Amino acid sequence: MHFSLLGEVLLIGLINAGLYGFLPISIILSYRISRTIAFVHAGIAAVGSMAYWLLVVRVSGAYVPDFIFEIGSSRNPATWGHRPELPPLVGLAVVVALGGAIGGLYGAGIMSRRIAMLPVLVLTIASLGVMMGLIGTVGYLNVEPDLFPPSPFGSASYGIGGVTVTRHELVTLAVVAALSILLAVLLTRTHAGLVIRALADDQEAGIWCGVRLRRIGTLVYAGSGALSALAGALVTVHVGADPGDMILLFLVGLGLASVGGMRSLPLTFCGAVVFSVLQTALIAGLFGDVRRDVAGLVLYGSLLLVIVIAARVSRDRVFLLERQSL
Repeated sequence: MHFSLLGEVLLIGLINAGLYGFLPISIILSYRISRTIAFVHAGIAAVGSMAYWLLVVRVSGAYVPDFIFEIGSSRNPATWGHRPELPPLVGLAVVVALGGAIGGLYGAGIMSRRIAMLPVLVLTIASLGVMMGLIGTVGYLNVEPDLFPPSPFGSASYGIGGVTVTRHELVTLAVVAALSILLAVLLTRTHAGLVIRALADDQEAGIWCGVRLRRIGTLVYAGSGALSALAGALVTVHVGADPGDMILLFLVGLGLASVGGMRSLPLTFCGAVVFSVLQTALIAGLFGDVRRDVAGLVLYGSLLLVIVIAARVSRDRVFLLERQSL
């Protein structure tokens, strides 16, 4: 082991935890209102990733053609639209609004009284179908995955503890931490949070008590959809626009949300920090030269182990699907 790298690993892992923190928030919010795993958030994140790239990237020359859509044969395709080349912060605002609109539309449909009462398996399949539809749709967009878009927070960087940290990374971490605390207070200390928890415990009883299921569900899904699109856009600055990356990010987010029992946002954020630190340690060589496949096995195996331990230690605090088992 190379203990001299420990300080840098901890710092970089903490900062990169912001990239993993957004989607678990979306997953937990939608789960609290519907008791289903909303795979649709992976699709919304992919839309946010691709849309942000198209809205803000500026390329001189013919490296990437300017059109947005391409449909038809490879020899004679039909193309539509041109990249608007918006300022990054404006593009981010548009992407967040788009994600909120998609999430709201999905929520309005899935949280209507007749559909919301369907078995969890049916609702989960519907969510998977919408995710695949969204990812299939963005496949028609003219995006170059190896070209990274500019950050909405500028290109400034800072030296902290011998490590160069970008403003994008710092702002992302600060936003995720603030949202985790703010939404945790909202869900546990406000009337709106009480309504959401009541619907999570028993939707039918909540409806009989006068809770407007569709309205509350639409608002929750709109908010979580906006966060998913935001996650997609911010991650794209680091890894480029690739829908496959958004699916992997969602699966990691689902694991982290499970660490928090599908209800605790602060605990989920702590899980994101630990996951990011371990990932950084394996990449940086803190444990020596570890093969990539072995590193993946250790990383995701550790996440699974933490999920199992968290479920066994705090059974009464973990949302399980006992009432509507898959």
